[in-house]
Amino acid sequence: METFDEIQAIYDSQIRNPTQKSADEILSSAKLYLKKLKRDQYFVIGILTLTLTALIFFFYRIGQFGDWKLISGLGMMIGSLVLRVLLEFWSKIGLKRLHTFLSTQDFLDSVKRYYQSRKQIQKVFTPIIYLIYGIGIVLFLIAIQPFLSPIFFAYCVITGLGFWFGFIWVIRKSYRKERDLIEQLSKIGEE
Repeated sequence: METFDEIQAIYDSQIRNPTQKSADEILSSAKLYLKKLKRDQYFVIGILTLTLTALIFFFYRIGQFGDWKLISGLGMMIGSLVLRVLLEFWSKIGLKRLHTFLSTQDFLDSVKRYYQSRKQIQKVFTPIIYLIYGIGIVLFLIAIQPFLSPIFFAYCVITGLGFWFGFIWVIRKSYRKERDLIEQLSKIGEE
């Protein structure tokens, strides 16, 4: 029995990790992170769709009767927002494929694929969308300048460019938040 007592003593002396989570805690954490990702994605889609609706309404009421600069500017702004909303819906479909009932490895693989697709959207498509929207604002402002007083035109320039920077800020902030959540989600499997 001396051998067994030695083995028992070695086993008892091992340091146990008190922070190790149970399977239920890991599953609930994963569900919480997925819920946050989905909520944030609805928020971004909502803001972009509201802006898109306002631009389409403006184009329908006033813009269609303008010159080529006004039509092109509004078209570029609307087109870039439509592209962004479509990309967000595409990502939403990818987010729905993240199932917590999968094996841990399959779940982590699907999180990595989702993260890679989001990185591609942010690195490739987002700068193009910013550029197209910015050119659209400039064309729009050039087109409306002859019809406005200098003070109101300055107001339009400030609010237009302010919205453009706000648009960039919202997308970048949502991406950073999403990236942090995905990284936390992928760390769950390492615990």
